[in-house]
Amino acid sequence: MNEVLNFIKSRFKVDCNWTTGNCFYFAKILEARFSGGSIYYDVIDGHFIYCYKGNYYDYNGIVEMNGRKLIAWDRFKDYDKNVYERVLRDCIN
Repeated sequence: MNEVLNFIKSRFKVDCNWTTGNCFYFAKILEARFSGGSIYYDVIDGHFIYCYKGNYYDYNGIVEMNGRKLIAWDRFKDYDKNVYERVLRDCIN
């Protein structure tokens, strides 16, 4: 099994709003465990995901890219400063 999927399945048996309010923090957990990837923000769904070795992940596992508009979080402020500040206020802080 994929190492990231195995990690998610074995460590996160209870959904603590990982896709509905805590997705940024779940992406940070994956980033801390599987370094070398990047956190992305899905502009369409308002959702954070983690990209590692070519796959995108959230609490549910591999995220399909059907129609998603992803922006790397570390460059998001340059993409849309107003949305960046709103996401910081409403989702992260």
